[in-house]
Amino acid sequence: MSKDTPVVLIIGKQNVGKTTLIKLIIPRLKKKGYRVGTIKYNIPYFEIDYEGKDTYTYYLAGADVVSISSPEKLAIIKRVNRRPPSIKDIMKHNYCDVDVVLVEGYKKWRYPYIEIYNDHRHMESADKERKNHLKIASETKTGSPIPTFKKNDLKNVLKFIESKMNG
Repeated sequence: MSKDTPVVLIIGKQNVGKTTLIKLIIPRLKKKGYRVGTIKYNIPYFEIDYEGKDTYTYYLAGADVVSISSPEKLAIIKRVNRRPPSIKDIMKHNYCDVDVVLVEGYKKWRYPYIEIYNDHRHMESADKERKNHLKIASETKTGSPIPTFKKNDLKNVLKFIESKMNG
């Protein structure tokens, strides 16, 4: 990887629209010619494989890494011994061919982020750094020094993401 791939976190409480926002952003970035990666951080547990499949059997038997591939996609399941890998480690091994990575979750990591709220009255943030932080709420008048946009203002969300991609 010759340069670090830009990362933008999409954070907020459960059911505020993080997945919906990412789903709306991806096709717009793709239309502009960007290659887009996503990472979903899910605590405390997830299951991607299921009983009856060979890959599930291999993992259950103790394999440390299991993968399955086809001409169109690849999935890798790797034991991490109760220590979730950092975004940097995940990207180093799997995201070297994308222009930007949108991450849902991982809010404690120090990357530029978009914070989504359903109610602007509860918009509190310890991070006062405006250039790496964008807030999205159902209202635009928040009194926050950090740029705040309505949830459907995808133009400004894309502008923020592209500013992180272009340095």
